[in-house]
Amino acid sequence: MLRQQWERVGQKDFRSLADYVAPLDSGQPDYVGAFAVTTGIGCDELAAEFEDDHDEYSSIMAKAVADRLAEAFAEYLHHYVRTHAWHYEHEHAYQPEDLIAEKYRGIRPAFGYPACPDHTRKTPLFELLDATTNTGITLTESYAMWPAASVSGMYFAHPEARYFAVDRILKDQVESYAERTGMTIDMVERWLAPNLGY
Repeated sequence: MLRQQWERVGQKDFRSLADYVAPLDSGQPDYVGAFAVTTGIGCDELAAEFEDDHDEYSSIMAKAVADRLAEAFAEYLHHYVRTHAWHYEHEHAYQPEDLIAEKYRGIRPAFGYPACPDHTRKTPLFELLDATTNTGITLTESYAMWPAASVSGMYFAHPEARYFAVDRILKDQVESYAERTGMTIDMVERWLAPNLGY
């Protein structure tokens, strides 16, 4: 995982998602969850039917509802992991408004978003989950998920886990990341271009 390097006023910690997993030498067992969900199967065909009828509004709404349902599905699974799979939270510990405000313990970051901006890491995630076979989701050559109403990522349960942005990274981290991921420096620079601080 990448680590924050760009110093901000008052910043004391330079976070990485790796901070939320117990080191191997700690002797403490720990887990990271992985998921891929979709609610978009058939959505494009439905949207196309609306477009053929010159009903752009319904086409847009079908896609928007599918997107929201995919996010809701991912959030439901995160709740299930916290309450049933990993058992660190009581099923009715929070009111709906607390869930909306994300007051619960744990995060579900996704590749391509601020804490882990490298979209290419979706490939090993999809291989781990056999996601295409199990869900029908495929990755495009630019690592977008298809159907579009799909969500994938990881679950972290560490009590201090929170969302953050890696933001700008320097050449030393690019070189280290390339070595750790097996990518060339050119590939890392290509996929992380918006994050380069040099």
